[in-house]
Amino acid sequence: MLLIKLSIDLTMLVGAIVGAFVIGFLFRGAQLRKQKNRVSELEKEMMTSHAEILELQKERLTLEKQLQGASTIPVIPITAKEEKKSDKSTGAK
Repeated sequence: MLLIKLSIDLTMLVGAIVGAFVIGFLFRGAQLRKQKNRVSELEKEMMTSHAEILELQKERLTLEKQLQGASTIPVIPITAKEEKKSDKSTGAK
């Protein structure tokens, strides 16, 4: 039977565990801060892009209103053409 005598100092063991916990805590805290910064950066980017889209929509609506107001082209309804065709066909008989 092999006997291996291991003598571990209890204070060293507790110190190593506490040290590992502190190092892990600091490492994970740094990762979380980095992720939060990235998320806030992406949120800013999305807000900017949404603001640009809304601005473009507003410009498009103003251009449409300008085109509707400035339109001098006469519009002939489709129903008037159909009535003329039906009048011509009945008048020819």
